[in-house]
Amino acid sequence: MENAPTVWIVDDDEDDQMMIEAAFKEVIFPLAIKQLSDGNEVLSQLEKAFSLPKLILLDLNMPLKNGFDVLTELRSIPAYKKLPVVVLTTSSSEDDRRKSLALGANEFLIKPCSLKAVVHMLRRLVSEWNLN
Repeated sequence: MENAPTVWIVDDDEDDQMMIEAAFKEVIFPLAIKQLSDGNEVLSQLEKAFSLPKLILLDLNMPLKNGFDVLTELRSIPAYKKLPVVVLTTSSSEDDRRKSLALGANEFLIKPCSLKAVVHMLRRLVSEWNLN
């Protein structure tokens, strides 16, 4: 999968990671997925990465470093300012949406509850971010 686009899923919930990965497999192949369960891992993993991901799906509510902190750090580094980051969260708070977008998220989405709804959402993201 050398030339496959890479998507990073940054989420502390293993069930959500697995559902998103399973949905991606229904939408696009080949695709390389990297799962990170802690916001603290994002910068160090980006620094080690051979190439930047085509898209980062970022949860807001993580215990050690939340999504807001990750966005703030990413957007403060010139090399990562244009890295596509979609906040994917259970929060339906308008304040969270506004803050995410103000901090540089490209989009704010509420996590769907079913695999079918996740597949539908990912089809749109694959098209929107030219992952195929």
